[in-house]
Amino acid sequence: MLKAVIFDLDGVLINSEPLMRFAFEASYRQVIGAGAPPTETYLEHMGESFPRIMDHLKLPHTLWEPYRKICQENLDLVTVFPESRRLLERLKSMRMKLSLLTGKDRARTLQTLEYFDLLEFFDEVIASDQLRFPKTNPEGILLALELMNCAPEEAVMIGDAVNDILCAQRAGVPSVAVTWGIRPELVQTLCEPNHIVHKWDELQHLLLDMRQGGESLAEVAKTTGTNA
Repeated sequence: MLKAVIFDLDGVLINSEPLMRFAFEASYRQVIGAGAPPTETYLEHMGESFPRIMDHLKLPHTLWEPYRKICQENLDLVTVFPESRRLLERLKSMRMKLSLLTGKDRARTLQTLEYFDLLEFFDEVIASDQLRFPKTNPEGILLALELMNCAPEEAVMIGDAVNDILCAQRAGVPSVAVTWGIRPELVQTLCEPNHIVHKWDELQHLLLDMRQGGESLAEVAKTTGTNA
């Protein structure tokens, strides 16, 4: 039986792409100066910690402070998917345990959740700077399971990025990929989630089936053989 849901934040519950673009390009101009910021490549790594993304792009970690400040001062560029609040309310009404596992740092994560009145929904919030090894390492999911007192087969990870799905697989947790996030083509082609959903009602029905049907998401995936 499904008892807990672990959510990624950016691209799953909130649309933060406009802020990420703005903050990255502005901090790049502050620190690097000349030249075009590699914004599209930057967005391909969404979900990873900022220092790791800088390593991928071969950019200095000194972009972090201006990036962080710009993000914190421009939260109005972020929007919450309306359906996300309704889904969280429904899951909480069913006494599901909910956790958040994000590549963001904890300070910005809590600021964002408080700004949009989402913090109350989550039993646990785990950010990348709380971990020795961020996603794709399973440390974050294993910590969430421990804090929620759940077995891997009693939980599901919902993400929009390849690293979300790989993290779940390495933790032995079933995964659901959503396609309304950043770069949906990547999560559909570069990994194998148990399920891929394209609409919010598909996600809600899937989770409710897992909760009410008494089956784990992994068992359903084996019997149906679908990624629909």
